[in-house]
Amino acid sequence: MTELSVIIPSYRAPDLLKQALVSLGQEAGDPGLAEIIVVDDGSPDFEAGACDGLTGQWPLKVLHLDQNRGRAIARNTGLRAAQGRVVVFLDGDMSVCPGFLAAHALFHRQQTRAIAVGGICFAPSIRVNAMTRYIHSRGVARFGAGEVPYKCFVTGNSSVPREALVETGGFDEAFVTYGGEDLELGYRLHQLGLRVHYLPQARSLHHQVRPFADMGQAMAAYGRDSVPILLSRHPELDSLLHLDFLRQSRWNPRRWLLGLALFRPVQLLVGALVLGLLPWRLPAILFDYLWWSHRTRGYLGRDTRHPMP
Repeated sequence: MTELSVIIPSYRAPDLLKQALVSLGQEAGDPGLAEIIVVDDGSPDFEAGACDGLTGQWPLKVLHLDQNRGRAIARNTGLRAAQGRVVVFLDGDMSVCPGFLAAHALFHRQQTRAIAVGGICFAPSIRVNAMTRYIHSRGVARFGAGEVPYKCFVTGNSSVPREALVETGGFDEAFVTYGGEDLELGYRLHQLGLRVHYLPQARSLHHQVRPFADMGQAMAAYGRDSVPILLSRHPELDSLLHLDFLRQSRWNPRRWLLGLALFRPVQLLVGALVLGLLPWRLPAILFDYLWWSHRTRGYLGRDTRHPMP
């Protein structure tokens, strides 16, 4: 049996995808260690043969969806085609560092019913600024090697026993826009008893980063489209998303203060400050606030029970 099935969703980024495949093709290992599965999520300029010959000794399957349906469906499509004992999820805008496949394989030989999250760093071509520092500082690496909280499960670079994914039914396909699908799956895997471990030796490089100006829109979309699905499945996750204040009395001091923090002028002021100082080092709390406020305003903007400030 194939040991690892590497599933890579991709959409309208052929050059980045090729870079990912070439890096995997340079990985060493015995025959049968890995297969590579690319799922094109409805790219209009998709070319079936563009990936041929890029993955070295590793067998390649290329699947194409007829329309853009989101990462949850794309990854589930790859999962249904996978034959490996372990599924490795890798984003299409990443390349892997030497030893990536071997590290994921060794982890699962030594651990049963466990999840590995590899180390993700920005590629040298990415310009370092306050936001990239923040993203790196909030990642799984801050906990150090070993077991980490389930909320650290991200599908950019991770591996899960295939039987556990089949047991959960895979990703919830109701998630079609930015965010939420990995947290929701990670929570269900946690409920099944699987624990997440940080595996720094399974390294990948991220070759693109969403501009700061676009992050607010992405977080608002997450709040508007994904958070309602997440909370309908698991209401108890409201505290993880810092939305539990909505259950408190309108006159509760915490709810009152957080409500003030959601006022649009406050958000605009902090956003302008961060944008102007982006080349410098900034406190993480500024980004914490901006991501939370955009996500929460997105959520409240569609929820008539909780009018938005």
